[in-house]
Amino acid sequence: MSRQPSWLLWATLPAVLLVIAFGLWPHLERIGPTSIDQSWLEFVGLDKDSVPYWIAVVLAEVGGGTGVVICTALLTGIFALRRRWRSAIFLVTTMLAGIAASEILKAIVTRLRPGDQLYESLGFSYPSGHSMGAAALAMSLAIIASRRHQRRSAAQAAEAHSPRMGFHWSFVLAGIWILGMMWSRTALQVHWLTDTIAGAFIGIAIAVLVDEFWTLTAQRTRSPRLALWLAG
Repeated sequence: MSRQPSWLLWATLPAVLLVIAFGLWPHLERIGPTSIDQSWLEFVGLDKDSVPYWIAVVLAEVGGGTGVVICTALLTGIFALRRRWRSAIFLVTTMLAGIAASEILKAIVTRLRPGDQLYESLGFSYPSGHSMGAAALAMSLAIIASRRHQRRSAAQAAEAHSPRMGFHWSFVLAGIWILGMMWSRTALQVHWLTDTIAGAFIGIAIAVLVDEFWTLTAQRTRSPRLALWLAG
């Protein structure tokens, strides 16, 4: 079973530590948003009832708590019906871990949202839960699609005992979705730019680490049935 590229695995820990460190900095120093945050919000501001505004609202609804739960449940059900247990387990555990990490960090940092919101949002601002959810879901699906594609290639499987995952076009779509959600949250004036960057980093990192966890579990388990489930 292919594993994540080594450089990507090594990059996840510094990325997560950077997100935590940046979140603690304004919290401990009791400072507001950075100048970049302020400038970006002024740049992407929308007029209500405009087409971009409603596009942003649709993204906000889809990426909200209810939308994420529905999307995750539907996709998990599809994977389960097709007996792709590894994909179903991976998706659910990634989303649960991402939500837990995001909510814990929100409770620690307690950063306030922008004052002039165009779309009502409650709770603390850092990191962006919508951006985290979009990144975790999109990255998970891209990894699933990439792994599925590579498993169909007998040539690559013969090259190495434990090959590394390569690039797949689905990662481009994942990136577009993540950037779209980040734009939506800042355009609606409910998050600072750094909130959305932090959320995206967490979502991507969680997806990569959870995938690696299940890959190593499948490789090291002594149960043939469990190994078959995690490889499916």
